[in-house]
Amino acid sequence: MQSAQESLAELRAAIRYCENAISAAESTIESMDFRQQLAKQQAMKKQESTGREIALTEMVKKLEAANDTLVIDNDNLNRENAKLREASIDKPTMPVIPRDVAIAIFREGIKQGVSDACDALSEETIQIDETEYCGDFEVSFSREIDLGDDLDLDWIRDKVGSYDAESVTNNLKGLLGNLNFECRIHGIDDNK
Repeated sequence: MQSAQESLAELRAAIRYCENAISAAESTIESMDFRQQLAKQQAMKKQESTGREIALTEMVKKLEAANDTLVIDNDNLNRENAKLREASIDKPTMPVIPRDVAIAIFREGIKQGVSDACDALSEETIQIDETEYCGDFEVSFSREIDLGDDLDLDWIRDKVGSYDAESVTNNLKGLLGNLNFECRIHGIDDNK
């Protein structure tokens, strides 16, 4: 049999061993708790980053879809532009002239044309020689007419400048009816 002292020593050794085991178990539990908390934090971070990644992935998909739509629209516009260019090869583009400018150009053109015609008439003479028979009588008339002296060319020149805007507009509408007219006039042929 063992002595009481040996039994007491063994018992104390067993108690120390149990205390060390308990201490080691507590350390292990604390370590496991720490690891578990760390794992939870990492899982949350991963979940957050996964959420961000999902959001970014969705955003990338949306942007790619928008880009695809823009590429298709660009291709369609390029095709339409090419068709318009082909259609306009035979058809010259017509500049658009403001209405007031067109009226001023028309007035100036008419004025210049009439002035040139009056200048040419002022230097002209007409020889009129007429012979007719009235019964048995022969009647002869001969006269040289100087157009510069007999025509009131200044009145003709002044009359040209009195075209009002409405009559000029009506004349321009007549010009625009011709398909070979070289321009369009804003405010007169807007509907064409």
